[in-house]
Amino acid sequence: MTAASNEMQFAILGPSGAGKTTLLACMSAEFEEELPGAIFPAEADTFNTLNKSYNALMHAASDPSKSEFENGISSTEDMRDFLFKIKGRRAELPIRFYDFPGGWLSPSSLQSEDIINIVINSAVIIVAVNAPYLMEFDGKYADQGCSAEDIEWIIEEALSRDRDKDRLILFVPIKCEKYMETPEERERMRRCIRKAFARILVLSSDPLYRDKLAMALVPVQTVGNAKFRRFKISEEDFVEREVYKKDTGKRFCPQNVEQPIRYMMSFLLAQFAENKKKRSLWKRFWSTLFMEGDLKEIAQYIRNGIKTDRDPDAGIEIFSGRELIGIPPNR
Repeated sequence: MTAASNEMQFAILGPSGAGKTTLLACMSAEFEEELPGAIFPAEADTFNTLNKSYNALMHAASDPSKSEFENGISSTEDMRDFLFKIKGRRAELPIRFYDFPGGWLSPSSLQSEDIINIVINSAVIIVAVNAPYLMEFDGKYADQGCSAEDIEWIIEEALSRDRDKDRLILFVPIKCEKYMETPEERERMRRCIRKAFARILVLSSDPLYRDKLAMALVPVQTVGNAKFRRFKISEEDFVEREVYKKDTGKRFCPQNVEQPIRYMMSFLLAQFAENKKKRSLWKRFWSTLFMEGDLKEIAQYIRNGIKTDRDPDAGIEIFSGRELIGIPPNR
């Protein structure tokens, strides 16, 4: 599907089963509670898919009769897209998220060229990291679904073909409740992600990109009351299911699931301000929208809730481009 000319598109890269749909579902639910009618699914398919995903997750995490729940490894067969709108009184901003099967990210895939083109046209790229696969057994199963090398290849190809745009790359560990408990575990997770995506992170010092790329690690906890416990492994040494242990003293409480959108909005506002200062047009459509006072106010409200690396419990790390995100230097 090709995005309409008045839509902004974001690419979500990561293996099938990483929790990309769940992330969008929890994000949507969080903003519907905080800011009703301002950020919402704009198509019936988007609403139905995300609502079903959210309710299934909430039921599994809230069922008092079970101390554990399992997450099967589903496989996305085709590209999916999710349309949201950020709406003010006089203007609205359509944002379409594109999600791809993990197998499509391989250089040998017949669909890789389509993905590269979407990434080229994406102001924001979300790299969904299935945290248990990266963290357990020294990352033995981290490449199941797709590898970090495949994701890096897609991003490198897109950047090499269009070096002019400023972009935000968000590394978003999902299912990371277990690894957020202590400063030591948070640092171990950051260290594992730095190692897994070293080829992309080093681009921040490349003269071709260092003023064009903002990159940050933003962990999210999509249940809040359950931690990874173990894998169920097949005879072929393949992960079939994930098992999570619930904290019966806590309720279902996703945490920081809205932070990726806050980072996106902070980046877009900073882009608009910078291009306005230079007296050049960012994209005429986006400039017009952000000049509409009510939409700009909503965007600023969303940005104001952003968490940064000044909050040690959030596990956030800003690798590069603080000024592109609109975040002051960390002194």
